[in-house]
Amino acid sequence: MIFEVDEKLRKRAKSPHELSMMNLVACHLIAAPAAIVLDVGLLGFLIPLGLSLSMIAFIWLRASKGVAKDPWFVAAHWRLSANRTRILLIGYTISAVILGMALMATSGSSKGDIMMVAISRVAVVPTLLTVMVCFVLESGSIYQAGRGEVPDGITRRMPPPDDLVVVEGPAVTVADNS
Repeated sequence: MIFEVDEKLRKRAKSPHELSMMNLVACHLIAAPAAIVLDVGLLGFLIPLGLSLSMIAFIWLRASKGVAKDPWFVAAHWRLSANRTRILLIGYTISAVILGMALMATSGSSKGDIMMVAISRVAVVPTLLTVMVCFVLESGSIYQAGRGEVPDGITRRMPPPDDLVVVEGPAVTVADNS
């Protein structure tokens, strides 16, 4: 749904999506590859992961507080951004499961270090794929916030206040009684 929202609120509604994009860029496109190139070992996974989880936690906390203190349009976009971080967490979980299984499989092997290097490169693929998906979704959300739009799923979970003017709503079909 597209709402009649002033420019100041639209800019505020872009903030959670921009923060998510900053998380994706800083932690996944800069810090993680840099840590791998610098060959810091396990810390190459843990430092970017810790930074990213901190930013995700902030987004979730801000989204939960925003319902009470922010205007509805801004709070809806914080909730949308918080919901989108779940996709990234699923990628983290799949990568962690692959790494955990690799650690168990290589723990008794004499060539365990070589295998772990190869498997760790494969284990980051689910995270990389979810990062790309989140990039697309968050960039689309920045566009939506800029035009005063809130996805229909969020408006169903967080109904807008009655005084908010709807410019363009969801398509409503009328049954033909003839």
